[in-house]
Amino acid sequence: MVSPLQSVMSQEETPMRCVSFRVLLVGVLLTALLCSVALGWAEWSAPPPAAIWASRVALPLLIEPQDGAVARGQSRWNGSLEDPPLPDIAGRWIGSWSGLGVMTRRTSSAHAEFIQAGRWGWGKIILADTLAADVPLVVSYRGALGVPVVFDVFQTAVLVKHEAGGSHLTAVFRIDGDRMVGMLRGHGTLIVLGRQK
Repeated sequence: MVSPLQSVMSQEETPMRCVSFRVLLVGVLLTALLCSVALGWAEWSAPPPAAIWASRVALPLLIEPQDGAVARGQSRWNGSLEDPPLPDIAGRWIGSWSGLGVMTRRTSSAHAEFIQAGRWGWGKIILADTLAADVPLVVSYRGALGVPVVFDVFQTAVLVKHEAGGSHLTAVFRIDGDRMVGMLRGHGTLIVLGRQK
């Protein structure tokens, strides 16, 4: 026969065993979660294979109606094979942008990094200090991370678009050797870039 004292002691031990089991279970689950996150981070942070970079520009940019004027102005609308070699804009570019602010015209630094594969390429454009400027929203949201872009190179011009489409950001740059001057379409923002050597 169990005494009342033993009965009370066994009832106190049962909750303690449940708490210990719960703590052990939570510890095992947290360890498994951290291991899976660490493995996922290692895969995510590893540089992508070269095949991925090469395939990013396998398809041409979608030509929108307003881009026809740029293409026709560059005599590339028919894509003739006799065209002279295209300029190489790959590399780092630095300069400045100028645009409308809240009360006055603003000027700040601009950076760009481009990778080119023939006529097409991709990269990013960074405009500093754009929170109170008349620029596309994606430029302000991305900030120092830069806006991911794709581009189409012509003889003396480059058509640059946000990688998700021209409705987010479109810019047309004129190429003059190691200098590019461009405007953001729909905004009074002038961008002047020089190739970093």
